[in-house]
Amino acid sequence: MELEITAVVLTAVLPLYPCLFAIHQRIGRFDEVAEEFRRLQDEHDRLKEACHEH
Repeated sequence: MELEITAVVLTAVLPLYPCLFAIHQRIGRFDEVAEEFRRLQDEHDRLKEACHEH
């Protein structure tokens, strides 16, 4: 009985792994883009403040 439940769970879950992996990769790329955007935004703010001080 336990083996049958395990087989049913694996049959239901295993096809989802490629989809979950693709989502994980996209989230990782989004994190990289968001981090780069924050860095550029901070740099812009510093340059803007330096420009307005003069």
